[in-house]
Amino acid sequence: MDRTLDYLVRALERTKSCVVVMKYTKDEPVTRTKLDFISDNVKQLGMNLASLQGGFRLPKDYIHPEDREGFIDAVSMAAETKTNFTYRVRLVGDDGVIRNVDVSSEYIDYDGDYYLIEYVFQEVVQQNAVGTDTANRGTESLGRLITKDVFKEEELAELFGFFANAYGLYSTVVDQDGHALLPPVGPEAYLGHYYDMFERPGNRELFDSIKRSAMMQDAAVYMELPDGNPDSRVSAVPLMVSGVYLATWMLCSHDKSQTAALRIASREQYRLAEVVSGFIQKSVLAGKRSKREKEIEQKLEFEIHQKKVLAELQDLIRTEDPEHLKKIIQCASDVLDVDYAFLMQKDLKRGGREDVRVSWSVSGGLPPEWNHTSFSEEQRKVISSEGYVADQRTMTNQLRVTMFQGIARAAMIMPVPVDGELIGRVVFMETRKERVWTDSEVHFARLIGRMLGETIEYMEGLGARRSTGRELLDIFHQLTINVFFKEDETGKVLFANEALNRRLGMDFKGQDSRKLIPDGREEYESYPGTLREDALPPAGIRKWRRYINELGGIYDVTEIPLEWIDGRKATAVLLRIAQD
Repeated sequence: MDRTLDYLVRALERTKSCVVVMKYTKDEPVTRTKLDFISDNVKQLGMNLASLQGGFRLPKDYIHPEDREGFIDAVSMAAETKTNFTYRVRLVGDDGVIRNVDVSSEYIDYDGDYYLIEYVFQEVVQQNAVGTDTANRGTESLGRLITKDVFKEEELAELFGFFANAYGLYSTVVDQDGHALLPPVGPEAYLGHYYDMFERPGNRELFDSIKRSAMMQDAAVYMELPDGNPDSRVSAVPLMVSGVYLATWMLCSHDKSQTAALRIASREQYRLAEVVSGFIQKSVLAGKRSKREKEIEQKLEFEIHQKKVLAELQDLIRTEDPEHLKKIIQCASDVLDVDYAFLMQKDLKRGGREDVRVSWSVSGGLPPEWNHTSFSEEQRKVISSEGYVADQRTMTNQLRVTMFQGIARAAMIMPVPVDGELIGRVVFMETRKERVWTDSEVHFARLIGRMLGETIEYMEGLGARRSTGRELLDIFHQLTINVFFKEDETGKVLFANEALNRRLGMDFKGQDSRKLIPDGREEYESYPGTLREDALPPAGIRKWRRYINELGGIYDVTEIPLEWIDGRKATAVLLRIAQD
């Protein structure tokens, strides 16, 4: 038995896994828990076995504070629904190392008062965004480039001073730490008091608050100053370059007349600050490319690559090889840099149930079990039309757990349409790192959904029928008589030839056919000059004569029932001017 246990421990260590079983009290919050079992190899994840076994700590205490609340929410949902899940968290070990760990749970019904949940902690390697630390260091150094000398050399101090004097206000510029970069200037009455403001350590919190507020809105921050003077006010705007905060320009008033002037000046202060920021960027930071320029360049590079891939995939659409569906998904996944992608398609023989038809993953494994039934009706409508996008800004714990077993960091779910009908969905999912989808990535994923729909259409023979139908419609365009096709169920015009469109002076397609020929054909079957018995049409084809207001004449109307290109029941209507 000891030998078997030793084998199990070594197997767990090789997979960088450990087992934890927690005991929960029924009808109590999941925070009411205690350790029931833990494998001895938890030290490999930075946990202290003795501390856990002694009840001094719980495994959840090792979860990073930013991930802990979401994990507890996931446990609560699993306990309520008695379901299993997998959730990715960061563990902060006693050794100071942060590890990325997948926690897989299994609900075990224990007895009437308690239940157990078994957790398997498995360490995973997370792919971090390239250059993040470098970018942060660059941002910090960029902000520190703005010094007192910059304002003096570029005569910006005089510019701010002239603006403040024009309104009779007090002005200064403070750096990231709230220290004055420019000597405070303004009327003599309160200048000493104003100057002292920037020498008081207690004002650091005030300046931090002003800085945060100024960076969060596209207008000057206007607020009271807590200096004991009921008339003291401040208007502050940030000086920023490439999205990096450099300094804060503050205008202040200390009596009622100055406050009235400050309200007017603050409206122009933000615009002047933008001009100064642009000047700093061009003259002082000429060697630094703006963040926006980099984003535009990256976007263009991505879109060029995306168009190249789409062009290469076009040749796969008109084929019947099912492997081409997987190739499209794999190529799209490479472009989007995701680790899972799969195509869900409706099975009409099983009541429209959606099953995985094609899947791909960077590791070669199967995608997580996907539960789309948790979508609301509103979300389903969005998926059917535009697709659903979840990332660092919008991904919720409930969505992550109920749909993606807790491992998704970001996902895009795009419709796969055939002739306007939703036949399935393509899902792109990222589990390795947090990310925010760009507009270009969302657009590309949406195009892939359409491309998969076209591929499926041709694979199932629908493409051939559409091609034949289009050839027939081209023939109808060449006819001189007036022709339109209407959908039987709604009366909507599906096609109108050029001759009819010219007569009506508009494109009749998409209109209600009853505008041209109202319902109630039987009223006109006795119209003078109706068809003779020997001229009756073949069975199934209807023919009669009537006056059509919009065309200003009596017409022979022929209705031919048929099946539209996509299989809908329709009717072809031919209109010939009556000759007798």
